[in-house]
Amino acid sequence: MRRKPLVVAMLALLSVALVLGGNALLEAGWGPALRSVADRVLPNPEVTMWAPAPIPGSHASSYADATGAGTNYVYLVTASDADGNVRELQLIFFGRESDGGGWLEIEARGGSGVHYRACDKTGVPTKALDALG
Repeated sequence: MRRKPLVVAMLALLSVALVLGGNALLEAGWGPALRSVADRVLPNPEVTMWAPAPIPGSHASSYADATGAGTNYVYLVTASDADGNVRELQLIFFGRESDGGGWLEIEARGGSGVHYRACDKTGVPTKALDALG
């Protein structure tokens, strides 16, 4: 029965390491990246949503990309699905800021935009336009 205290001690140490490691990543500006990864890994359904492109300079945060060669910009946008359901999404623009023009069609999982692309306003469903005012 000596293994049980050892297992408990190992789990406690692992928990502390995860908390400290997670805090270090958050303090280093990697919180948005961790949120994005979590939204992709968790079993959230993928939903198509639309939003106006964010205004340049309106990013919520930024962090160095994994190579250290550029900066990724994190935006929080209000988006709507085709039924007019609205929620805030996190979008990460890799290596550049948003140009602020037009609309985005977004494949969202949880609170993150997994994929997004520019689209014309004419391609945005009427209920989504109405919901976003």
